[in-house]
Amino acid sequence: MAPGKFYPNNEEMKIGNQIWRWLFAIILQVFLCRYFFGQDTTSIKEPAAEYVEEIFTGTQLINSQTTTVLQSKSRTFGIQHRFGKVGIDSSLVQQFLGFDLPSVIRLSLGWSISDRLYLMIGRTNYYKTVDIEGKYLLVRQTNGFKTPVSIALFNNTSIRTEKFPNVSKGAFYENSGVTFSYKPSHRLIYNTQLIVSSKLSERLTLLFTPIFIYQNLVGAGYENYTLIFSGGGRFKFGLNSSVIFEYAHGVNNRHSNFYNPVSLGVEFGTVGHVFQIFISNNGKILENHVYTSGSANIQKGEFFLGFNTQRKFWKKSRLQE
Repeated sequence: MAPGKFYPNNEEMKIGNQIWRWLFAIILQVFLCRYFFGQDTTSIKEPAAEYVEEIFTGTQLINSQTTTVLQSKSRTFGIQHRFGKVGIDSSLVQQFLGFDLPSVIRLSLGWSISDRLYLMIGRTNYYKTVDIEGKYLLVRQTNGFKTPVSIALFNNTSIRTEKFPNVSKGAFYENSGVTFSYKPSHRLIYNTQLIVSSKLSERLTLLFTPIFIYQNLVGAGYENYTLIFSGGGRFKFGLNSSVIFEYAHGVNNRHSNFYNPVSLGVEFGTVGHVFQIFISNNGKILENHVYTSGSANIQKGEFFLGFNTQRKFWKKSRLQE
């Protein structure tokens, strides 16, 4: 078998289809629970539930997604930046915290469709990737823990626009005798998440997220699907300041230089801005890349410095005459 890039085989497609069924079953159960348990079974109307506010300040927690969506009639512009890899050695000063090294940058624009749904488009210089994402808030946490969690469904679809590297003429699709050739579908990566969060107190909020990523093109010996479990949270130490943290565990498709992503930082939020600065052992931005590529060995003191910033805008309501 010649080396090269390969297309999914039938067994991998069956496994992928099973995982999609599991995700669909989970989502269906959430909707059914909301329908049946949300019905008024008595003639006495209960007071309207009060939703928990500011579960998270922004739509993203370092690399991970949160259950926060854009407010109705709002827009957002985001800048995400990851500087080059440095270590606890001379490179820390020589490379000026990684500022002198090549960086990964993403610009994004988002807009609310409703008070539960938003869409966002972005462009990242890594592989010259263009992506579109959407998040829908299925369940909102209420005061008194009557509904103890918020649940959101998220999807990001990205397309690589950078030219693929050349492949030798002797390369074949895996487990077949068909000569390999690039296809437009090879550029796509799909990322689906079910995000669960809970604000446990005025200071502490935690989240847990199962993540399913599917790549149409992978290297020999790797699977097209990647399963990750991510967790994290924030701890407020001031009126608008928080410590933020996250950790993700890759279940499969672990490259030889892949280390479970771990990040720690601080967040500052205002009415219209969210700013985060942090260190991480992964220098990518899109989760499609974070969980499917190599990372730094934090045990050797290697890390990346990065920041996320998000500016929100609101559409003015027209006055009725």
